[in-house]
Amino acid sequence: MVEAEDITIELISFGHSFGVPQNIDLLYLVRHFPTTNVENYQQYDGRHKRIQNELLNFVEYEDIIKMITEQLSIFIHNQKKNSIKLAAGCEQGQHRSVAVIERLAELLEVTYNVEVNHRDLQRTRYDKKKQKERTQNRDKKYTNYDENN
Repeated sequence: MVEAEDITIELISFGHSFGVPQNIDLLYLVRHFPTTNVENYQQYDGRHKRIQNELLNFVEYEDIIKMITEQLSIFIHNQKKNSIKLAAGCEQGQHRSVAVIERLAELLEVTYNVEVNHRDLQRTRYDKKKQKERTQNRDKKYTNYDENN
């Protein structure tokens, strides 16, 4: 039996539009969850307390954090691994997924060794422009497919 203090959980936030991380044990998407109403929120990210307070008060976030912790507990019990990768993704990996991962880190670090990786937090404007082009091309492809079928 693996002891809780011997388990390392890597928590990863990511932007879905930049691709899903590989070799993940548990994957969650929050890209359709509500966004923040904080004025000028783009200048902040999900580590900022104003953003976290706004987002984490939505019931959807409370529910998914509860669900993730419950599923993680079951996963740890069943898999008996000492290293687990858990990822949460939103569209850009800047606000929603970052806030969720930060909250999970707060809850889990009491019991487990926790490492936090905000994969897409430092993306540049160029990366975001290229991502927007990819999204538009993907949307065109699906629109053309729907029209032809």
